[in-house]
Amino acid sequence: MPTKGWWWIALQICTSSYLVARGYLTWRWDSPIRGLVWKEKWWSPSVERGGGTRWSEFANQSDALITSGLTTTGILLIILGVAPWVVRLSRFTKLVWLMIPATLIVFVDGFARWVGKGYEFGMAIEHVLQIGTPILFLLACLRPEFSGRWIRVALILSAMTFLGHAFYAIGFHTVPLNFKMMTQGLLGLSEKGAINLLIVAGWLDIVAAVGVFFRVTQIPSLIYMIFWGGLTALARVASNFDRSADFFGLDPWLVETLVRTPHWLIPLLVLVLLKKKPSPNSFREGSRV
Repeated sequence: MPTKGWWWIALQICTSSYLVARGYLTWRWDSPIRGLVWKEKWWSPSVERGGGTRWSEFANQSDALITSGLTTTGILLIILGVAPWVVRLSRFTKLVWLMIPATLIVFVDGFARWVGKGYEFGMAIEHVLQIGTPILFLLACLRPEFSGRWIRVALILSAMTFLGHAFYAIGFHTVPLNFKMMTQGLLGLSEKGAINLLIVAGWLDIVAAVGVFFRVTQIPSLIYMIFWGGLTALARVASNFDRSADFFGLDPWLVETLVRTPHWLIPLLVLVLLKKKPSPNSFREGSRV
């Protein structure tokens, strides 16, 4: 696995962009973690028994505290997003372990999204590539000689994310309104036309998610992931661009694009590793996933 050059810089960009973007969204635009804290069925018995307070009173009193906590969490993620740029310096190599608390924070964020979506399977796996990006960075730093292991983990995370997207696009779960609106707005399609296109894209996602595990289809599947992952990320900006809005509507939609950087950049990094000449100790193992 490359430990310098553009491959390494791309991995740094991927990890840093995701953490900083997720941190900014949490700080500036709230987080589903708030809904997790306000899960009445989970917490009201403890609140009412332990503090002798009714749930409604607790919810009102805790709002400011939760907001402060999420602001702090967002700023912390932004700070953690700087770590990938300094860990290669001899004095700061131990900072790579900051990827563990970063992963825990984004895992809680992803868990909150899953709970908020009613425990839908698609949401359970849709964000695993984003959540796993700091771990991929950690693995690359700690064991650069094991590119095969890194490739396997990256392929599994990528496949799960594309499957999660597919379950919504094909209608296994209710098709999200923003999926339909983005497709209609960008392509000028009717609602039925947008749904049909999403179904086709969803099945292509499934084919790619399966195809990355077979040598004959691995490269085409990764190329599809790079193309479609990048296109769907950019769609957030393109479909919400508004000259009359503050910052042309780029806040938060440019950040929503950046938070999806792993969707196309991780498959690209895998593709680069697979195209390199294999060696007995590393690349051959990864190319036989």
